[in-house]
Amino acid sequence: MLKLVRFYSSLAKVFLSRNKKWVSYSLVVLLIGTFLVRIILPTIFPKLVSIASEFQKPTFIEGVVGTPVYPNPIFDTTQTQRDISGLVYRGLAKIKTSGELELDLAERFEKRTDKEYVFYLKKDVFWHDGTQFTADDVVYTVVTAQDPQFKSSISSNFKGVVAEKIDAYTVKFSLEEPFSPFPQAATIGIIPKHVSLKNFKPVGTGLFKVKKIDSTKIILANEKLNLVFKFYSSIQDAKNALRLGEIHALGGVSPQEAQELERFGGKHIYSKPLSFRQVVVFFNLNNENLKSKDFRQGLAYLIDKKELLETIDGSSAEVSTSQLPLFSWVGKQTEMFPRDLKKAKDNLQKAGLKLNNNVWMNDRGQVTISVTSVDDPELNSVVNFLQNSWNQYGVKTSSNIISPETLRNDILPSRNFEVLVDFQKISPDPDQYVLWHSTQTNNANITGVKSAKLDKILEDARVISNEEKRKEKYKLFTQLLLDEAPAIFLYYPQYYWAVSQKVAGIDLLDFTNSGDRFNSYSNWKIRRKFF
Repeated sequence: MLKLVRFYSSLAKVFLSRNKKWVSYSLVVLLIGTFLVRIILPTIFPKLVSIASEFQKPTFIEGVVGTPVYPNPIFDTTQTQRDISGLVYRGLAKIKTSGELELDLAERFEKRTDKEYVFYLKKDVFWHDGTQFTADDVVYTVVTAQDPQFKSSISSNFKGVVAEKIDAYTVKFSLEEPFSPFPQAATIGIIPKHVSLKNFKPVGTGLFKVKKIDSTKIILANEKLNLVFKFYSSIQDAKNALRLGEIHALGGVSPQEAQELERFGGKHIYSKPLSFRQVVVFFNLNNENLKSKDFRQGLAYLIDKKELLETIDGSSAEVSTSQLPLFSWVGKQTEMFPRDLKKAKDNLQKAGLKLNNNVWMNDRGQVTISVTSVDDPELNSVVNFLQNSWNQYGVKTSSNIISPETLRNDILPSRNFEVLVDFQKISPDPDQYVLWHSTQTNNANITGVKSAKLDKILEDARVISNEEKRKEKYKLFTQLLLDEAPAIFLYYPQYYWAVSQKVAGIDLLDFTNSGDRFNSYSNWKIRRKFF
C-alpha cells in the first residue's frame, strides 16, 4: 500500500512539472468559475431574469387629452385623473353596476347607530413600497380631505365626519347627524400616511404601480402589463395618433368620433352604458318664460327621446325617464312626458301663450329660447335636435356653443343661460340633495328649483335608515320632481373606446365606470410591432 502511494505521488510530481502552465491556468479558471457561481451570478441572474421578463411584458398605450399630474384621489378633478387613480389606489369599498357597495380594502363594516359606522380592514394589504396598510392611512386620508388648505374635490364627502382609529385595523366614523348615504364615501381611494404631500410620490395598493411620470406621459406597471397614458393637447391630435398607430387606444370619444374612427379601419369600437351619467336639459327657472311649469312641460312633450338617440348616429344609449341611475334600487319610472303634440299645445296654452301663424306668442311678442352647450360632438347633436323639435312647433330656438372654460368660469357661476344641455354625473345612491334642494341654488342646483315639498322629502330620506321607507320617499320625490319639470332627463350615454385591432382579449363584462375598461387586462394579447 505504501509503495502504491509513493508511485502515485511520484507520478503527480512528474505530471505537474511537465504541465505547470496548464495546471496554473486550470486553477485560475476554476477559481474564477467558483467566484462567478458563488458571488456574481446570484447578483446578476435576478437582474437578467428581470430584464428578460420586462422585455417579454406587453405594453399598452392609450391616448388622453390633457396634462400629466400625479395621481391622487384626494385632488383628482377630471375623469382621466380619476381613471388613473382608480388603477393605483383602492377604497374601503367600490360600487357595483347595481349601485350596491362591494367591499375592497375593508373586510366588513357595521352601522352601530344612525351616526356611527365601524369599518374592519383587511390585514394582508401592503402599499406598493412594501409598507403595511393600516387604519392610520384611512384616518390620514379623511383628515387630509377635510383640510381647507388643500381644497380637496372630495371634502364634502366627509363634512362633519370624525374618523377615529380604534386599533391597527379598525376605524370608526362618527357623524354630526344621521346620513344614510354615508357608506358611499367608503369608495374614495385611500392614500398612504407615510408619503408626505410636500414631496408626493404616488404609492397605492391598486393593481398598478406608478413607474414613471414626465411631461408627456404616465406609465403604470405590474407583473403582466406596462400601461402608458400618453397625453395630447387636443382630441384631434389624439385621434391622429391612433390612426398613425402611435397609440393602441383612445377612450371617451363621442358616438360620432367612434364611427369616424371605425370607418378609418384597423380599430374595434367597444361601448358600454354609463349607468351613473346622464345627458340632461336644464331649465333656468329664473328666466321669465321658463318660470312657468306649464311651459317647461310643453317643451318636454315636444321631445321624442328614442328618435333623438337614432339621430345621434344610431347611438345605442339607454333612454332616461328620471333623475335616477340606470340601475337603481328605487325602481324604474315610466316616461312622464312622451312625445305628444296635443299635450304640448295644451300646456303651452295654459302657460298663457297663443299660436299665431304657427308661431307661439306671449304679451311681449314671439317666444324665443336659447340653448347653451359646450362644444362637444355628442352634445352638439342633442342641441340641434332640440332646436329642430322646438322650432318646428313654433318655439323659436337658437343655440349658444361655448368652451368648457366659459361654462365653468362664467355661465354656471352667474347662471347666465336659459336652457343648458350637459352631462350630469349621478350618485349611485338616490340622495340628490345637492342637485335639487332649495339651499343649493348657489351650488349644484343650477336650475334654481325651489319646492318645500321636494325639500322636505330630501331632508327626511337622507336620515332614514330603513331602505324600504327610503325607497318610498324617493319614489314620491321622483314623481314630484318630474312633474315640476326643472329639467328633461334624456338618456344615459355610452362610453366609447376605440382600440387597435392589434389588441385582442378585451371584454367589458364587468363595467361600472370608465376606469373599468382595464379590468380584463390580464387576458389581453398585444401584437408587437417587430416581434
